Amino acid sequence: MTSPDPVPLGEYRGFQTELSFDTFEKEYKVKLKGELGYSVSLGTDTFGNITRLDNALEGLPKRLEMNEQELDNVKTQYETAKVDVEKPFNQEEELKTKTARLNELNALLNVDKRENEIGGGEPDEGDEQPEKKAKEYER
Repeated sequence: MTSPDPVPLGEYRGFQTELSFDTFEKEYKVKLKGELGYSVSLGTDTFGNITRLDNALEGLPKRLEMNEQELDNVKTQYETAKVDVEKPFNQEEELKTKTARLNELNALLNVDKRENEIGGGEPDEGDEQPEKKAKEYER
């Protein structure tokens, strides 16, 4: 292959096939194309590659069954979530009282910040400034 673009190969067991080179994994792959595509990594043995294609095709019904089970599971979770959303929140009153208390505490904590900001960050006359220490360098 001289191009990274897929090259049509033909048909195998009712699936259109195309060959491509995966530059990330540094391997050739055949894509079996039907309604969806199924990639199969290739090796150096011709008969081994045919076995790999056959195994991929034979595994499709099992993949379909697993995906259908997963879909049923997601649908069940969705229905459960719809019911749970409609339920009232049991701790609604507790949340309101604790949120109100939190807002009070935040207001009290912010009072100190506002007083410092009003002063412009300058120390008062009576406040002592920390002494600056001279840096001593050793040779």
